[in-house]
Amino acid sequence: MSVVGIGLDLIEIEQFAALYKIDDVDLLSRCFTIQELADIAGSPNWVTRLAARFASKEAVLKVLGGLQQGTALTDVEIVLVDGRPQLRLSGGAQAREQALGIAAWHISLSHTATTAAAVAVAVR
Repeated sequence: MSVVGIGLDLIEIEQFAALYKIDDVDLLSRCFTIQELADIAGSPNWVTRLAARFASKEAVLKVLGGLQQGTALTDVEIVLVDGRPQLRLSGGAQAREQALGIAAWHISLSHTATTAAAVAVAVR
């Protein structure tokens, strides 16, 4: 296995919260999938959890070369499998993954009271 790329992203939770409101369905649906929103539904710390997912999307996109034409933020999906975050790609993000020869991803999310962080490592 060889590393194709590593992406890292940090998000200030307070700034994220100022932009993303739980009742702004249009904005949320442009950035997050139905499954991602369902995973945080009813959570008292939904802003922190969404910020960590957004950081994950940004970290993955850094490995893929950025948000290119034909790629949407919802093409990068972070879902929970047995309580652990897992990456699902579709559309333009999946096409870029295939073009780069990526065979597997490793992602890690974390947060403090003020900051959400994510790292994505792609290998072939």
